[in-house]
Amino acid sequence: MRLFIKNSLGEKKYLNTSASSRKELSNKIGSDYIEIENDTYHISQVMAEQTTESTPVSTVIGGALGLVGGMPGVLIGGVIGAILGNDSDKREKSNIEAFNRS
Repeated sequence: MRLFIKNSLGEKKYLNTSASSRKELSNKIGSDYIEIENDTYHISQVMAEQTTESTPVSTVIGGALGLVGGMPGVLIGGVIGAILGNDSDKREKSNIEAFNRS
């Protein structure tokens, strides 16, 4: 998941840190306020959104299995890759919802 703040123009400004809650983020940065590009934001303005990083990992795993096992491996690898990607997406969505409610 990626953490961001929307500036006054509605542009997303991404943070170079991760946290599972706003409280954890506040503890990491040592303040309830964050300064980004000379603007100060309260920790409550930080939001989380989904990344797309899980898809490439699942694709690589599925492709590797496919190379090893021929045509049956391609089918099995595709299924395993889809399952892994789906589980990862569900877990990430849950983490995002938890952060945004915190």
